[in-house]
Amino acid sequence: MRSPMPPTRSAADPRRLLLILAVVVAAILSGQHLRGMPPGPGLVSQVASSAAPEREPRPSPALRQAVTAGTSGRFAYATGRGRVVGSRGPIRRYKVAVERPAGAATITGFADDVDRTLADRRSWIAGRQFRLQRVPQRAYAEFTVFLASARTSERMCRTGGLETAGFTSCRLPRQVIINDSRWRGAVPRYGASLATYRAYAINHEVGHQLGHGHETCPGRGRPAPVMMQQTYGLKGCTANAWPFPGGRRYTGPPVP
Repeated sequence: MRSPMPPTRSAADPRRLLLILAVVVAAILSGQHLRGMPPGPGLVSQVASSAAPEREPRPSPALRQAVTAGTSGRFAYATGRGRVVGSRGPIRRYKVAVERPAGAATITGFADDVDRTLADRRSWIAGRQFRLQRVPQRAYAEFTVFLASARTSERMCRTGGLETAGFTSCRLPRQVIINDSRWRGAVPRYGASLATYRAYAINHEVGHQLGHGHETCPGRGRPAPVMMQQTYGLKGCTANAWPFPGGRRYTGPPVP
């Protein structure tokens, strides 16, 4: 008697069909789960960047604070006294004012920039002929450094016979007038940082208050004298913010 043969499995075996069906159902459920999940952070970023138009990056808090002067035609003054800077000579005092509506932080920030520039060892005090100090509004001062909007600065400069077209800064007797548009954005193709341009603007206009006239570029590739009108172009020179770079007075040929 032959031993009974083990049963053979066929494609129609119910157990095999159940196993295949279970695998298919699991795959379907897994796919639905994956489609319903939110994409990871990387995918979100890629989708957003491809679907949305490019935008300018948001300015940093420091850049947002750079929008300083108002347009009212009235000015708020920095309070308190700065330290006396310079090593010898009489003290020449100045005030600092910003066009309203300017907050206290804005006024203080501009005053700090002016103080820091004029206290630099490369600035005008390096000549050792005088010292400088910022004073409050009610104190006596030889001049005031104003930060004014383009429109207000144009109007102020015009009272002294200077036409700026709302573009440049200027100096009138006892008034150093800094154009806020230049303060915030310098000029195209200046070739140096905004901080350098700001120091140049202060030193140039204060230089006029101290009795210095305009100068020209002394040669291609050389630093521009601080009394050169760098806002209108460097004429082959390179940007320079200081009257005493390297500790020595640096000048160019005077404008005829």
